[in-house]
Amino acid sequence: MKVGDNIREIRETEKNFKRSYMADRLNISERAYGNIENNVTDISLTRLEEIASIFECSPEYILNYKQSKKEFYNYFHNKSGNKGTNIMHQGTGVESESNKKILKLQEELLESERKRISLLEALLKNNNIEF
Repeated sequence: MKVGDNIREIRETEKNFKRSYMADRLNISERAYGNIENNVTDISLTRLEEIASIFECSPEYILNYKQSKKEFYNYFHNKSGNKGTNIMHQGTGVESESNKKILKLQEELLESERKRISLLEALLKNNNIEF
């Protein structure tokens, strides 16, 4: 599933927002917003963060929205003290291009957070605050 599909599904099923509401909040036309949901427009990290803010969720939640229906988790803990998780994926590989885009956005988000942490650490250090 593509990012735009995830956005549409969250908007319709979880938030019950209209397209016009989302377009207004993002300061774009309703048509431009429709292009995001229809996967016509590639979504930037900044735009994804704006949408996540409106939905009151993380960008990762949007990116991974439908993934839970394609993964099965098996948590185990045995008498020897071993524990872990087996994750089984179900799929055909048809969405590999979509997954690459999602992975790229996740990597950009991670890099953004790393930069933010570095800036905060520098700020703390400059103010002689230990962390």
